Amino acid sequence: MTVLLEHRAKALLRRYGIPTTDARLARTAEEAAALAHAAGGPVAMKIAASGIVHKAAAGGVRLNVASADAAAAFGELAAVAGAAGAETVEGVVVEPMAAPGHEAIVGAVRDPVFGPVIMCGVGGTGVEETANVAFRLAPLGEADLRYLAQAAACPGGADALTAILSAVGGPEGLLFKENVAELDINPVILSETGAFAVDAHIALSDEDAAEPSAFGSLDPAARKALQRDLHDALRPVFYPEGIVIVGASATPGKLGFRIVQNLVDFGYAGKLYPVHPTAGNIYGCKAFPSVDHLPEAVDRAIIAIGARGVPEALRQCAAKGARVAQVLTAGFAEWDDEGAKLENAIGDVARTTGMRIVGPNTIGAYCGAAKITMSTPRHAPEAPGGITFISQSGTYAWDMIHRAKVLGLPLGKSLSCGNCADVTPTDYLLYAAEDPDTDILAMYLETDLDAGRFFRFAREIEKPLVLFRGGRSAAGMRAATSHTGALAADGNLWLAAARQAGAVVVDSMEELLDVLLAHAAFGTLGGRRLALFGSGGGVSVVSADVADATGMTFAAFGEETRRRLGKFGVPGTSVDNPIDIPVWGLKSDDTFIFHEIVELLAGDAAVDSIIAYVEMNSVFEFSDEVAEGEAEMEAIVQSLLRADTAGIALSAVLRTAGDRVQDDILRNARPRLLKNGIAVYPTTARAIRAHARIAALSAGP
Repeated sequence: MTVLLEHRAKALLRRYGIPTTDARLARTAEEAAALAHAAGGPVAMKIAASGIVHKAAAGGVRLNVASADAAAAFGELAAVAGAAGAETVEGVVVEPMAAPGHEAIVGAVRDPVFGPVIMCGVGGTGVEETANVAFRLAPLGEADLRYLAQAAACPGGADALTAILSAVGGPEGLLFKENVAELDINPVILSETGAFAVDAHIALSDEDAAEPSAFGSLDPAARKALQRDLHDALRPVFYPEGIVIVGASATPGKLGFRIVQNLVDFGYAGKLYPVHPTAGNIYGCKAFPSVDHLPEAVDRAIIAIGARGVPEALRQCAAKGARVAQVLTAGFAEWDDEGAKLENAIGDVARTTGMRIVGPNTIGAYCGAAKITMSTPRHAPEAPGGITFISQSGTYAWDMIHRAKVLGLPLGKSLSCGNCADVTPTDYLLYAAEDPDTDILAMYLETDLDAGRFFRFAREIEKPLVLFRGGRSAAGMRAATSHTGALAADGNLWLAAARQAGAVVVDSMEELLDVLLAHAAFGTLGGRRLALFGSGGGVSVVSADVADATGMTFAAFGEETRRRLGKFGVPGTSVDNPIDIPVWGLKSDDTFIFHEIVELLAGDAAVDSIIAYVEMNSVFEFSDEVAEGEAEMEAIVQSLLRADTAGIALSAVLRTAGDRVQDDILRNARPRLLKNGIAVYPTTARAIRAHARIAALSAGP
């Protein structure tokens, strides 16, 4: 890496139309005095020496130097360079003092994981301490330019700042024309008359300039062609015509037996070919002693043998025509160095044969429409739907199938993708983009493998994307010579890239399921204005806190809505939003009226979504017998089911005391209400967060 001295860095910026101060290099004290005199006013003087990156921190900057003091300042700066261990001292940069203004920073870095990245925010020497900055993956579009400029909080000069950002990170910016590794323009002085760079730091890489297509920036036709190719290549993962099971077992209870049993019991209609050295038949399927003995080609393979035998088994399957193989076996790169070598061998098989390989270290795949499953069929959802879930954790892939059945979620596919030795998260993203059966894509990721391409492609894909990231931390850790490089290495990039792509990020499996429930119930939200009603003043107060923290607001009702809500007023009632009505106030002539309130609120133009809250314990407290409480809760559910939810997003919160009776009511009500377009949650906090995330998905990048 070569660090340009400031005067050379500014010369490079000016080539791309970025205004800078007039920085001149003085090699002697006399030259410094002459340049200061020619400036006609006080000057800034900065050491120009290789090996000193942060000049101010090293004491290598003098400000407001009069021309009479310039020669002495030159000597002081030369002494500083010597004390700081500078490798080579070229001289001192002399430039006129910049007029005061709002300070911003524009930075760029070629991150080893995310590729070219642009940063912008409030500038100054303390930028790393305040971290008041924003990131975007380059190349930058118009929306990215506006977003970054807003991060600088500049009262004026926004247009000039966006021009600088475009010159650095736009499609024709210097980041894609020059071999820039890191760049800081700090500060950029902003005013009503424009913007100009006061200080600049540029480090050049030994590599060529960044090529946008290498990081996933393709024209629409090329991206569409890639999606189609991947959809065709990976289709046998979920819709195979035949499956060979290498490592099938004739012993009930073992994994190799369970694989065959699950497929047969689930009703898979394609051909099954268990491979076993001696067995003639496994769970009603004719077995074969080796892949070579199969009577015909087969498009999908499942590999469940010891790690050392996996590469050869894959080669045999490829020779038999398999287009896709999924390796269940563990003990590869996640285990030890020898396992890493075996994983590399798996990648070599994929490259040399063209067969795509899922895994290793997976537990299988589920596709309800094709009747393939990694799970016992009794746990499978009753009807396939549009949710596709890709998980680097086998546990979560399995869990999704079970949870979807319990919650009534329309799960279509769940895949354990493991170590991703061949097929990457980016490949699954592009497959799902083209898959007509995928309405929403959810992913659990543990690595940043190919993150730059992943997020740039995700920006262009219209289907909603929900990401659950395990071990989210500093992905691109490296020694940084710039503020931008240091800030980019602390984990900010992952979240910034996800936001730029319009994806929603969750922190737990529960939050992921909550978002999927909301999407399954009502799909989108037109805005963040929420109406909440139910019994429990404390709940309303806490809900207001959650709404504020998630960017939701409680809608201000119109006069007609407020007037009509007045009829529900009883002692202890508040019909302001959030609405607090005691449980007995939610009845009219012994009939629950949740549907009436829902429809009243839905008719208010200021309301984007509704949450109805039921404290089950209060219902049971006003019931003499458990059976009476159960009947009351069923009446509440029936009232909610009567609500006309067309055109409004509605969630119900059924809060239990944790006993079996109330938990069973929640469990049984959830899928029934979901079929009627109502998402059900155990707390208002979870419901509000789910609404907030669906609002973010609906808004896009």
